[in-house]
Amino acid sequence: MSFTWLITKSQPHADSVVIQLRRQGFAALALPCIEHQWHDWPQLRQIGARSVALLFVTSRAAAARIDVPQGTLVAAIAPTTSATLESRGIHVSLSARGGVRELAQHVVGSTLLPDAAEIFYPTSDAALRQPEHLAAVTTLSSRFRVHTKAVYSTVAPGNLGAELAALRAPDAVVRPPFGYAFWSPSAIENFSTARGFQLPPGPVVLIGGSTERCWRDLAWPNVSPKAVCVM
Repeated sequence: MSFTWLITKSQPHADSVVIQLRRQGFAALALPCIEHQWHDWPQLRQIGARSVALLFVTSRAAAARIDVPQGTLVAAIAPTTSATLESRGIHVSLSARGGVRELAQHVVGSTLLPDAAEIFYPTSDAALRQPEHLAAVTTLSSRFRVHTKAVYSTVAPGNLGAELAALRAPDAVVRPPFGYAFWSPSAIENFSTARGFQLPPGPVVLIGGSTERCWRDLAWPNVSPKAVCVM
C-alpha cells in the first residue's frame, strides 16, 4: 500500500522535505503544524566581548536565523544544524551527532574553552520545558556559566484547523491513507489540538526522544511509530 506522507515541519522546511521525497518517488504533502515567532537577544551581538564564550546551537530554526560576531566559537548538533550554520558562513568549531545532551557532553569534554567560560544557548520556548534541555544545561553548568533564552516561540499556524478539516472532508483532493512525520512535540500537540487525530491512523516517523514521549501521550491508542530517529 502506498501512502501520502504529511510533513509537519515549519515552512519553508516542509516544502523542502516534500520536494526531496517526491524526487525519490514518494507521495508527500506539506502540512506545517508549527511556525516560529522570533525574539531578539541583544547580548548575542556582544558575545565574547567580555570573556571567552561559545554559542550553543541545537535547532535548524535557530541556525537559519541567528547572527553573531565574526569569529565566534560555535557548537552545533550535526549534521543538519551544523550544516545550516556553515551554509551561512558561520564556522562550527564543535559538533556532535545525537542531540542536545550529546553536544553538551562534547563541549564539556573539549579543551577549546577554559573553565567558567560563558555559554550562550538560544532555543525555543517549547524546548525550555524538555528534559533534554534541562539535562544539557546541567552538564554545561558543571564547567561553564550558561545563559539560556527563548529566541523564538513555537505556535500553531492560523490555518492548521482548516487544512486538517479539508483533509477529513469526503470530497478531499488528497485522500487517505496517510503517513505522518513529526520533528517536535509542538507539532504533535498542535496537530492534536486541531483534531488531526480524527484522520485515519497510518505509519509514523518521529524525530527525537521528546517527540516520541509526546506521541505516547497524545496519539492514537495502540498505534506505534514505524521509525524513531534520535538526531
